[in-house]
Amino acid sequence: MSMGLSVATYNLLATACGLFWLVGLTEASYGDRSYVFQRCTYTCMQQNCTTGLARAEFAAAQPWHQRALQWTCRDECNYICMWTTVDAFEKDGIGTPHFFGKWPFIRLFGMQEPASVVFSVLNGLFHLRILTYRRLVPPSVPMYYVWQCVAAISMNTWLWSTVFHARDTPFTEMMDYFSAFSLVLSNLFCLCCRVLGTDRPLRPALCGAVLLGLFLQHTYYLSMVKFDYGYNMTMNVTVGAVNIVGWIIWCCYHKQRYVWKCATVVIGLNVLLALELGEFSPLFWVFDAHSLWHASTSPLCYLWYSFIIDDGLYLANLQKDKIF
Repeated sequence: MSMGLSVATYNLLATACGLFWLVGLTEASYGDRSYVFQRCTYTCMQQNCTTGLARAEFAAAQPWHQRALQWTCRDECNYICMWTTVDAFEKDGIGTPHFFGKWPFIRLFGMQEPASVVFSVLNGLFHLRILTYRRLVPPSVPMYYVWQCVAAISMNTWLWSTVFHARDTPFTEMMDYFSAFSLVLSNLFCLCCRVLGTDRPLRPALCGAVLLGLFLQHTYYLSMVKFDYGYNMTMNVTVGAVNIVGWIIWCCYHKQRYVWKCATVVIGLNVLLALELGEFSPLFWVFDAHSLWHASTSPLCYLWYSFIIDDGLYLANLQKDKIF
């Protein structure tokens, strides 16, 4: 389920809208409920997954990458029968159905959604620009360590996004959503630090403590009480909206020339929301709206890091002016 603000906004979109999309598909997964799919999977399971000999033959024939991603005999039957059902639906002119809340995708090296995997990796790699920030901005500058922490959280979020899209399991889904929420909160913390300053540690520390408590409460509820998609979406939308409004207000009150980069990222990510809402059957059974959204948001990460580098150099100049 970005970049400083880009991740803030992205996770508003990716986790909020993405979850809205996911909930809608889950309710409309008529592919896996169809008679064709049910009959196909029952036959496949009986022939390949019920006896010890059949399971041994399946394990011997299974490629190493599918074994590494823990594809079971039942999963394999679901995958095979998914395409049997797609063919049956298209022959009848019904259209492409959803299966277990998702579009059908061609599996590549065991990865369920290869395009989203590749674009998640790409988004994560963009955060290596934090190394440029470290090289150009002196450590004495406010926000120096804050942005580095957010970069680490961002890379962790994109790592779990990669894992989740490669292999959707209850655990990887949970980790994807938890890491996405941690990123939304960390970007709100960045906003607090940029507005309140870091010269008086007590104020950002109090803000951080509140946000950490919110994260712990959120993860506890989803993992121990109920994994509620609607609740998760509401939390991400709320925190993400605060991020967006906060950064836009910050831009309005700062007249430095580089501030346009921050505003462009915020506005750009909201415009790209249309991609996520424009749901369509995957192109070539690989590229869906969600994966293209991942692809289109990644370049904005570069612009975001350009903004925080410029902001860091601006703060460094302010320090020099105070000294001299």
